Amino acid sequence: MRQDFKNLYLTVFSLLICNPWLASCSIFAAEIEDKGDIQMIYSPPQDENHQEIYEILQETQEFDWLAEDINEAIAMPRDIAVKFEECDEENAYYDPETVEISMCYELIQKYKEIFADEAESDDEYVTEVINAALFTFYHELGHALVDQLELPITGSEEDAVDELAAIILLEEQGELGEDSALAGAFQFDVDAAEEAEFEELPYWGEHSLSEQRFYNILCLVYGSNPQKFNFLVEDGDLPEERAEICPSEYERKVNSWDTLLSPYWK
Repeated sequence: MRQDFKNLYLTVFSLLICNPWLASCSIFAAEIEDKGDIQMIYSPPQDENHQEIYEILQETQEFDWLAEDINEAIAMPRDIAVKFEECDEENAYYDPETVEISMCYELIQKYKEIFADEAESDDEYVTEVINAALFTFYHELGHALVDQLELPITGSEEDAVDELAAIILLEEQGELGEDSALAGAFQFDVDAAEEAEFEELPYWGEHSLSEQRFYNILCLVYGSNPQKFNFLVEDGDLPEERAEICPSEYERKVNSWDTLLSPYWK
């Protein structure tokens, strides 16, 4: 399952729009000295409901492999810790003060209960648990890279790192990545249903509405391979009007990242 992540990180800069007149612009920046790594930390849970997630993450070592490949591909100015831990809330976040990503067992548990319970085998069950965390991991890693590499962006950073997560998965992770990108989209669909039920639509928030995020990720998935993912249109998940522009949208985003990432190769 391990892959060459140098190619993967051609996708790191979704919507990271560079102003060539800025001194900090990454396309003209000098190569940085590599002083940091992604470091994975698995905190033993106190809640027995989270024990299974903890064990699967440690036994599969999927995220340790991801961290190793990321560290081999891209130079970072300092270490970035990724902590799988209990947070007393369903959440995941990057803290720029401590330079740490928190991946909360509570959030993984929520999506595991929704998606993994329909698994027909032990292997499929384990895969669904990993899928529940992969999209969120890349989303939060995107925040960390924007912060640590001082990447100039316009528009919503949340939307940018949503797209980062989806395209990394689609470009470099094969069928597991495709399934994880779809899982990420349908996680937003679940969140949208909850928001509608409780009439809690956060129009004021820094995130786009969950329903918008759902369609944006589906558009990228479809755009990456319209023939393979045509079922998204046939099943009515992605409207035809949006699907028409998804291939060009996907290609445009991927092409822009090739240029923007080059200063950070090892």
